[in-house]
Amino acid sequence: MSMKSLLGKNIGAFSIKNYLFTGGSSLNDTEKFLFDLQGFLKVPSFLSATEVNALNDAFDANADKRGEDGNRNAPKKMEGRQPRGMFTGMLEWEKPHCLPFRNLLAHKKIISYLNTLHGRGWRMDHAPFMLTGGKGSEGLIMHGSTSRVFDGSQYYNYANGQMRCGMIVCQFQLADVNEGDGGLAVIPGSHKANFSCPREIAAWEDYKEVIYNIPCKAGDMVIFNECTMHGTLPWTAEHERRSLLYRYSPMYLHFAGGTYTSVQPEWVSELTAAQQAVLEPPYIYNRPLIEDDGETVIRPRRG
Repeated sequence: MSMKSLLGKNIGAFSIKNYLFTGGSSLNDTEKFLFDLQGFLKVPSFLSATEVNALNDAFDANADKRGEDGNRNAPKKMEGRQPRGMFTGMLEWEKPHCLPFRNLLAHKKIISYLNTLHGRGWRMDHAPFMLTGGKGSEGLIMHGSTSRVFDGSQYYNYANGQMRCGMIVCQFQLADVNEGDGGLAVIPGSHKANFSCPREIAAWEDYKEVIYNIPCKAGDMVIFNECTMHGTLPWTAEHERRSLLYRYSPMYLHFAGGTYTSVQPEWVSELTAAQQAVLEPPYIYNRPLIEDDGETVIRPRRG
């Protein structure tokens, strides 16, 4: 029996399409169980239709800014396909096109997920981007640290009733991803694997039964641990892929370089206090913490 069958069809605990997750100060028991078990969680209808349309309209209005994804580590059998497209810099686009992306920084519904997985005081790790591409766009080899050794930038830990993670990826789907379309794929449970992933499995052509291509509707969010083995399957659908990625880390961690240094860009002053808190550099004492309303910010000596 394939892993896809296990996850998507035959075992009710794995199929979360019938659950509606509504957020709050922490995740519900079902969400905690599934993330701990799988290393990822699909959250149906995270974005409203209005939010999805605003994000897509912004990309359409800035089509000239599309580049190519420089990360082209595709399995050898898939080399030579069309490269994935990529959009970056959306937080700095001219108004009103930057606003839907800024609104996602401290989205009220995301707070409970990041509070649960990072603790209070999480931060954006590096700038968001969108992966796109039409039919025939290439895939990307599976990658992730697993738990074979402790990696302070990407890890999974459970202790005292709490999950804690290194960098977390939130992938918002702005177009439907039907079963077999390609795009984001994971090896469920690999965040807790005690061995490194063999190259032949990471390349996935000969081990497709352990790879799960997560089907989504436009507006769904998939949140996953960076240490979970993940990658991209070639895009096969007739419609364009549109996957928007935001990456967050605990308040003390900076995984990758970027514009978010101790000297903030001028446009950051236009953001709300909560949105600015997400862009703070890594530190602990007197750090601004976002309350559950997504607007109020407090500054305790230590969270």
